[in-house]
Amino acid sequence: MARSRIQELTDEELDSYVLTRLRAAGVDLGVLPDDDPDAPADQRRTLAGARRFLRSTPPAILDFELDVQRVAPTLYPAALSSRLSERDNDG
Repeated sequence: MARSRIQELTDEELDSYVLTRLRAAGVDLGVLPDDDPDAPADQRRTLAGARRFLRSTPPAILDFELDVQRVAPTLYPAALSSRLSERDNDG
């Protein structure tokens, strides 16, 4: 979703966008209380934080699309490549 489009969304539309993305990632905000100032996290504050983040995110990050077919960067690529090599040789 383009940055300019994010700026045009209402809070309700942005909440829907955030909830959809979280559900797709397997995250259920329904386990949090709706609005509880004594809780470490609640749905209202979590969604407000997500809206604030999306509205202030640089376009390069906002427009990034994760390629699930691509291997994610790792801190120690040599260790990962040796494990992948072992796995491939076992098959």
